[in-house]
Amino acid sequence: MNIQMLLVLLALAIFSTMLLNTYSIVLDQSGLVYDNILFLQGQKIADQYFQRIEAELLGDPPIFSFSAINSIYSNINETITVNNVIYNVQIITTYCDSLGNVPYADTLFQKVDIQMNCLSTSLDTLHIGTLTSPFSKVFIYRGF
Repeated sequence: MNIQMLLVLLALAIFSTMLLNTYSIVLDQSGLVYDNILFLQGQKIADQYFQRIEAELLGDPPIFSFSAINSIYSNINETITVNNVIYNVQIITTYCDSLGNVPYADTLFQKVDIQMNCLSTSLDTLHIGTLTSPFSKVFIYRGF
């Protein structure tokens, strides 16, 4: 009788350990999923800025000339709150060549780089578009 009781207790310990391990794995995976959701939201924010610049280039104020991109959007630091998550956005514009290379700058092309960060679900800083790999788009002067 004592051995059966010991085997039942051992079985309970094993199953409870397996259950706790399963919950731990699910919790880790949910953190990855939520961080990816934050990353995708950051990509949407960057795309929103690119679309805004394109629309303003087509004639919507405040951009009235191609050179105004550099004066209006250069060195912008903003915070955007989406679903109670604060995104810190930094925008840098520079003149460049058609491939986005800055050393061979031309006044017909401008590159807009967007970097941002936010707090992840584990309260670490999640960098979305870094200094070495920002979201970039090259705009061309079309003469209108």
